Amino acid sequence: MKEWSQRLTAHVEQELEGTKASDLRFMRVAEYLRMLSRIDEFSDGCPHCKQLKPEIEEQSASIKQAVTQIGKERRSYDKHIDKLARHLKKEHGFYPPYFYTYSCSFYFIVVAGVIGFLLSLLFPATDRWFFLIPGLVFGLLAGQLVGNRKDARIRSENKIL
Repeated sequence: MKEWSQRLTAHVEQELEGTKASDLRFMRVAEYLRMLSRIDEFSDGCPHCKQLKPEIEEQSASIKQAVTQIGKERRSYDKHIDKLARHLKKEHGFYPPYFYTYSCSFYFIVVAGVIGFLLSLLFPATDRWFFLIPGLVFGLLAGQLVGNRKDARIRSENKIL
């Protein structure tokens, strides 16, 4: 960790001292602090990370109000943290926890549901649910298995947001 991220992390922790733990979890403050250190780490080689630094400093100045009060500052903080997450995901390969588990499960359920539906059309004498329900269950299980493997690889590489 470099000086810039250490200074901002100390400032944010000082500002949010005494704030409820549930508010900190809801507003993803721990994730935000990890993003700060990663932005600092990549800022030497990434011009976009270097551009984000002044915006991060501006946002960290009003973080107490963003976390504790509903309003304009909170919306600004939400947009800001999403922007950081999108950049880290797209350019540097960092992902949220269980990203692949959720996305693979969704896509596998859709594909297996369509296959189950098409099979039910091929066999009109049987009930549609006979093919549809097992297809959905199989899709969910396959998506969980494939997604968990990919997420485990991301965790082992320490690429979690």
